[in-house]
Amino acid sequence: MVRLLVNDLNVSYEENLIVKDLNIHIPDKKITTIIGSNGCGKSTLLKAMTRIIPYRAGIIAFDGVRIEDEDTKSLAKKMAILPQITENAVGLTVGELVSYGRHPYQKGWGRLTQKDSEVIDWALEVTGTAAYKYQLIDTLSGGQRQRVWIAMSLAQETEMIFLDEPTTYLDIAHQLEILMLLQKLNKEQERTIVMVLHDINQAARFADYIIALKDGQVVKAGSVEEVIQREVLKEVFQIDAEIGRDIRTHKPMCISYDLLKGEECLNEKVTYSDTSVINART
Repeated sequence: MVRLLVNDLNVSYEENLIVKDLNIHIPDKKITTIIGSNGCGKSTLLKAMTRIIPYRAGIIAFDGVRIEDEDTKSLAKKMAILPQITENAVGLTVGELVSYGRHPYQKGWGRLTQKDSEVIDWALEVTGTAAYKYQLIDTLSGGQRQRVWIAMSLAQETEMIFLDEPTTYLDIAHQLEILMLLQKLNKEQERTIVMVLHDINQAARFADYIIALKDGQVVKAGSVEEVIQREVLKEVFQIDAEIGRDIRTHKPMCISYDLLKGEECLNEKVTYSDTSVINART
């Protein structure tokens, strides 16, 4: 089932066209990851789909309605976004920050209702942050803070959550913790998750559907099996990848790769190897 559809999308910053004639769909109740090299338009696409930035041409429709025709509060009840760089929350407690997720449901003076309080407590519990409810955000670790921001997104009670590089600046253990939390929310709460990831193997391990971008266009979109292929990664990242299998998930993974350089890319290679996790940042 498809609820979010993007057709012939063009997005630009001033005269610089970033996303070009792009066509994709987001599978409902699945985890979709968007991969590609730096500057390829991943974050721009995410911001356009969530109406953070306008687009020049094309259609973005949710449940058959163009997102620009949706009332802001109504749209905020359907989709939440966690940006790559979160706002400064200095001086706020965890509970106060998570309560901001209830804004689309508030009326009048914006006082929290009993329902709001129950949802906030539920979001804290699900993300494992209930113990921090009365602590200041700036006293928490990076992984703890990221879980609190996810709790705020959950408090919006949206069916779809967008995350722009949710593992950035986290160590490998906290990266795994966040991705496993998102996977749990997808499986147990049936939340549709759409996230930008840099790490190819993390994308392969946790995604049901992958969209690979290059220069603002789709190179390949499909299942992990369809996208994590040598030729696709060569075009997207300019690497010659050795594809193997994850012994835990049995999904394809990049176990080694050569960096292809310049016009003579077939002859000039710099080799990198890592049999565990390869973070392919180009």
